[in-house]
Amino acid sequence: MTASTSVSTPDSAERRAPRADCIADSAGGLTFDLAGAGAPDAVLVLKRRGSTDPADETRLPLTPSGEGTSRAVLPSTVELAEGHWDVYTDDEPVEPGSRDLRALVDRAPDADRVAARVPYPTAGGHLTVRSWLRAPHAEAGDIGLAAERGAITVEGMLYGAELAEGAVAEARLRTGDRDADRVHAVPVRGEGRSFGFTLTYGPMAEKSVAKEQLWELWLRPAADAPGIRISRILDDIWDKKGIFVYPRLVAGKCRAAACYTSDNDLCVRITVAN
Repeated sequence: MTASTSVSTPDSAERRAPRADCIADSAGGLTFDLAGAGAPDAVLVLKRRGSTDPADETRLPLTPSGEGTSRAVLPSTVELAEGHWDVYTDDEPVEPGSRDLRALVDRAPDADRVAARVPYPTAGGHLTVRSWLRAPHAEAGDIGLAAERGAITVEGMLYGAELAEGAVAEARLRTGDRDADRVHAVPVRGEGRSFGFTLTYGPMAEKSVAKEQLWELWLRPAADAPGIRISRILDDIWDKKGIFVYPRLVAGKCRAAACYTSDNDLCVRITVAN
């Protein structure tokens, strides 16, 4: 009687999810390299999260690139609407491999319309691309503290607009309203595309604060111009909310601090002092 043995075959072996290494270029393009040669008609698919619109799907051909790998390229000229784009091969989520994002650090695009894409790993271990598309755009730079005055200074750069007479920065209480009690404006200094301003927390803290308040920061480059959201998107950090943390300063009976949202938009958070 002969003993039976179990032989592992490709069909019975556990199949590993596809994994992609990413390289970003300074123009906004992304290159994805996957292990395995892939089928002749293989594609890499980017799907905008939360959308069922066929237009929110981008298909990129996967072509052999040598050494048993396949490559897909997302050129900077291919537009991705603002949002989170999950990466698949057909309907299978792709895992994140190495990500070379050095070209994204301190980007200064020569364009009026700013497109930014940052590949990142989700909490579930999948590869996603965070895309921003802004025209015009106000990029936040250095943020300084003036603790003795309960204020911050913000420096930045405009894309698609320039400063003119009557330029102001506005802190808008996030309620959907823009009445006088919910907007605090301060003058802007600078010239051309470069801007700066000092924002004192006191006038915002004087409002009734029964709970936490979030004030969004906007820039109006001229007296009659619409507001431009102040954000920081021209680098390699897809979510600054828990990374860029600024000290809370005393403002009356409140405490206030600059902060970023999960969309990398600049805000001021005001809370009742304990």
